[in-house]
Amino acid sequence: MKKIMLMAAAAFIAVSASAQNPAAAKQIKGAKDYQSALGLVNSNLQSLSNDEKAAAYNKLVDLAMDKFNKEQNVMLTNQVTKKNDPYDKEGMYEAAKNALNAALECYKYDQLPNAKGKVAPKFTKKNADRLPAVRNTLINAGQDAYNDKKFEAAKEFFGLYVDSKSAPLFAEIPAVKDDQFYGQIAYFAALAAYNNQDYASASKYSGEALGDKESGKDAMDIKILSMKAQLKTKEDSVKYLSDIKALYEKDPTDERMFSLLVEYYTSVKDDATKKNLINTQVANHPSKMAWALKGESDMGEQKWAEAVDAYKKSLAMDPEFIQVQFNLALCLNNQAITLKDAAGGTLTAEAKALLEESIANLNQIKEKDPNRETINWPYTLYQAYYLIGDEAKAKELESLVGQ
Repeated sequence: MKKIMLMAAAAFIAVSASAQNPAAAKQIKGAKDYQSALGLVNSNLQSLSNDEKAAAYNKLVDLAMDKFNKEQNVMLTNQVTKKNDPYDKEGMYEAAKNALNAALECYKYDQLPNAKGKVAPKFTKKNADRLPAVRNTLINAGQDAYNDKKFEAAKEFFGLYVDSKSAPLFAEIPAVKDDQFYGQIAYFAALAAYNNQDYASASKYSGEALGDKESGKDAMDIKILSMKAQLKTKEDSVKYLSDIKALYEKDPTDERMFSLLVEYYTSVKDDATKKNLINTQVANHPSKMAWALKGESDMGEQKWAEAVDAYKKSLAMDPEFIQVQFNLALCLNNQAITLKDAAGGTLTAEAKALLEESIANLNQIKEKDPNRETINWPYTLYQAYYLIGDEAKAKELESLVGQ
């Protein structure tokens, strides 16, 4: 009895796997418009066999293509004849999206065994040949939607363009495989998603655009902002750290990734890891930012001499790094105060030399930024003049101090 029941169960599974619904398949085949056919496919999909599903989705492709071709023909005729006959541009764009999505679904079932247990694709080649031009239309569709601030629609159009590049349907189509616009469109998909506050999609598509020569840098900015926008839980923070570390390890010379890691370790008060990271960076990949952050770390520990040395190395690489120049002056003042206190309040020659160096740097900053748009330098310069004993110069700055 048990054996008979098992055989019956196996037979039921086999029947289910090859289920057919000729009546529904016939209805779908006879549908005259895309929406009617789509409703029939959605309501009957589970009862169709693999080959019926493939045929159903191919019918959706055909109907969407009919709409697309109708509207595109009017558009192209207008361009050639300089006419202005009305056509449904938005309908054409929607049809392009529908045709491509249906073709991708059709491919899935077209590759599965049919009712006879054989894999015999009927629609793959035809769809692979006729869909690349339709796919290209998604670029214009996305651009128009983005310009109209319809960011969700723009993300869908651009995103489908990007996602379909790796679709097996187009594996043998060079125009899709070797798509030269892929990186740029991935960036636009990320930008649309970010403006729509869809940060997960923005992160995904910006990641696809990182290798693009024109858009890669901007794509990285979107990826960083998107990752930060998703930091809501401890798990989010762990994933953010993992993603940033992976990007940093991929290119340790990328100062943005290095700076973001330092920022993260600062926010979680992991000073030991931060310090080790900075020291490793200046040893292996010295840069103006690495030395600047080394100076900032030393300054936080009141290691004035070490901070001064680090800031000077940063300025040697970029003399216009005005924030570093200001931090250098702050450290020079504090180093001078430390020496003066150690001497019982006497201004030693070494302390005086430090203050003179600070004053020279601050006067350069004053010339570069007289209106204090970037650096609020008056108090630090006032302090240096006061410590060195130049009361006249200090008095000239009194009206600016505290503003």
